[in-house]
Amino acid sequence: MRWVNEIVDGLLDVYKTNNPYELCRHLKIKIERVNYNNSILQKKHSMYYRNYLNQEIIFIRDDLYGYDEEFILKHELGHAILHTEINCSDFLNIGKLDKQANYFALALSGIKFDVIEMQGMTLEQIASCVNVPYEPLSQLVNL
Repeated sequence: MRWVNEIVDGLLDVYKTNNPYELCRHLKIKIERVNYNNSILQKKHSMYYRNYLNQEIIFIRDDLYGYDEEFILKHELGHAILHTEINCSDFLNIGKLDKQANYFALALSGIKFDVIEMQGMTLEQIASCVNVPYEPLSQLVNL
């Protein structure tokens, strides 16, 4: 997915940050924290939405913190940047578009895998070591 790497490199070059909060601010994408039971999320972690006025919002659960929240924000930001033809996407981790958004999130995180250091580790251990959720990482390993 070299094209995704080129987009990420361009973002880093222009905005000088990989912080999803700052990137959303620069790109005028609103982040709205909502309760897990909110009907907008339908019991999922997050959702990206672009309305008919081209205003963009990422709805994210208000009980997520740290690396999980950042990765999910990066994933939804990936949809906003990579998939301009869609109006809505929720964090399901299925299908081609979600795999691309997961790859975007990993590339934006700048994660480098040390093959020697991680030799013999399970995928769960690697995910924990690089601070990313297991499920998206497991999908990308099987590309």
